[in-house]
Amino acid sequence: MPQCHFEYTDNIADEPSWNELYREIHAVLIATGEWHSAEIKSKAVKLTNYCVGNGHPDQAFVLLTVQILAGRSDGLKKSISESCLKILVSHFPRMLEELQATIAVQIVDINASSFSRRINHEL
Repeated sequence: MPQCHFEYTDNIADEPSWNELYREIHAVLIATGEWHSAEIKSKAVKLTNYCVGNGHPDQAFVLLTVQILAGRSDGLKKSISESCLKILVSHFPRMLEELQATIAVQIVDINASSFSRRINHEL
């Protein structure tokens, strides 16, 4: 179920291996025992239309939003967030060195009563 949405500004010099980054983030989620690998989905969107702070071109960000069905403890969500942040920092060293940059992770609860899906196979 977890859906990982990466957003990043187009002024970042780093070119991470997205598949490797996805695998590392998925491993964090799998290690919790809450989800199986086939349930986790990731995507990244490069932002070309954005403004950070005062709009200076040396300002940048990477944001990972992990959406999960509500019901997990705050402690588990904090642990996931901190582990994912360490991974992201390791994949964007030039951004942190060369730009005024922020890397952030947020874990967002999805209300189960408003969530619908169809699965065509066993996970």
